[in-house]
Amino acid sequence: LNSEMIRDNVLFSSGLLHTELGGPSVKPYQPEGLWEAISVGQKGRGEPVYIPDRGEKLYRRSLYTYWRKTIPPPSMLIFDAPMKEFCEVRRVRTSTPLQALNLLNDPQLLEAARVLGSKLVEDHSLPVEEKISLAFRKIISRRPKDHEIEILLKGYQEEYDRFSASPAEAKKFLQVGAYPQYDKLDPIECAAMMHVVSMIYNLDEAISKS
Repeated sequence: LNSEMIRDNVLFSSGLLHTELGGPSVKPYQPEGLWEAISVGQKGRGEPVYIPDRGEKLYRRSLYTYWRKTIPPPSMLIFDAPMKEFCEVRRVRTSTPLQALNLLNDPQLLEAARVLGSKLVEDHSLPVEEKISLAFRKIISRRPKDHEIEILLKGYQEEYDRFSASPAEAKKFLQVGAYPQYDKLDPIECAAMMHVVSMIYNLDEAISKS
């Protein structure tokens, strides 16, 4: 998928995507300090400080992402978005370690994993296996195979045990992103499910649609 589609798929599958059409550009998450390090300060043109939007604007389609030519969105560049200095008929496709690191650590992706994971935990009518299967279908658009469910269930149990031994770490893990956390839910369950959802987002099929 193109860089914009990767982010939009993450937002859509988690239920965060704000689908309003038209309007001004918005500023999603960006690495702290990057804008200030490259900007020439108050004397230069444009904003010297990058302040991400809040509320629904933070989850608008990537088409509306604010793009400053001297400081383009780094997550988009990592996934081969063109620099917009000239027309590109076809985008280059690469596979790099930076892309994997981005998928593992991007606040937008981790926030989406937290939100979707918490929604699944909130549904008490489904067993854990069905919750994981539902997350898989939302993200990958197919039912998981038996061995895939087995691996994800094992990952969930391992993370549940780890967070049970350190509840403070679970609460810290759930602090990523601006979207409010479901305070009435068990943080250990939410953190373990968030980890599983993040694993699914990092599968090759999540970014390469055949």
